[in-house]
Amino acid sequence: MVLDMEKNIAGIDINQIRITSLSHIQGQPQVINNLELNFRAYFNIRSTLEDSHLAFGPVILCGPSGTGKTMVAKAIHAELGNGKLIETNGVTVNNKLELFSILIHADADTTIFIDEAQGMNSKTQHILLTALSENNLYVPASVSATYSRTIPLACFTLILATTHEYRLQDALRNRMRVYCRFDYYSVKDLVEIVRQRADALKWQYEEQVPQAVAQRAKGIPRLVLNINLQTCWYVAKSRGHNVITLADAYEAFAHLQIDDAGLDKLDRSYLGILLECGKSSLGVLSSKLSLPSLTIQRVVEPYLLKEGFIVKENCVRKITKKGRNHIENHSVVSK
Repeated sequence: MVLDMEKNIAGIDINQIRITSLSHIQGQPQVINNLELNFRAYFNIRSTLEDSHLAFGPVILCGPSGTGKTMVAKAIHAELGNGKLIETNGVTVNNKLELFSILIHADADTTIFIDEAQGMNSKTQHILLTALSENNLYVPASVSATYSRTIPLACFTLILATTHEYRLQDALRNRMRVYCRFDYYSVKDLVEIVRQRADALKWQYEEQVPQAVAQRAKGIPRLVLNINLQTCWYVAKSRGHNVITLADAYEAFAHLQIDDAGLDKLDRSYLGILLECGKSSLGVLSSKLSLPSLTIQRVVEPYLLKEGFIVKENCVRKITKKGRNHIENHSVVSK
């Protein structure tokens, strides 16, 4: 982990930290162990070859948003020692010219990282599959403006990250040799992540702060760092403090409107509707919350289902005893 600042100068932003090794990553042991095994095999095999141009992977990183897939992708790039990292996303590469440009200009020293890969359409996935399996790119006359041709491709490293792996075609998904599945983080791991990042930034904090910050992050590093910890630091600085106190943290949680389970105003509104109605369909919830159904399904419900605050029965949502107790006792941000 490298802080892009002069020595002994404290950081001001969570994202000033660059991940340069898998050893810097806390949590996701199944992912790290899988990658380390593949790295050992890769480097051992490459050392026996006269031509060292051997591609690593391809790699697919699957799991909920905010669980560190992009961070791990950059750590893979750093571990390989590749000189060029091309970052893009599934929707962008649906533009053929964009995809062709990326593939043609990639060499054996290039890592191509496609985030939100489920956004790729079927044609784009087919082109990518052909590029991986044949190391060739077929350019039709309609694109080349002259005549169709086949362009040989280098052995680049490809990393796909997705929150919905089964939206990828079976052929492409099964072509991934290194398969890494991410899960939500434990509070214990999140506490260490908070300590690690705050220490790297030279932020001082009271002993109880990392635990308080971590238990309100829904098991997601992005929330624990970019939202919770960063806001705690802003509150401390607004009060003229050089140390993040527990009181600063509680003021930050009140500002963010999150309770001790990490539920925010939207989560509690969702549970409040179910508490009032007993049960409800997705359409009714969408109408009452003034949110698209897809947003509710992808953003609000996964954590509530995982933690047992709600259950789904025949397309109807019901609040559980745990959800009922929580909404009745934690309607305001608690300490």
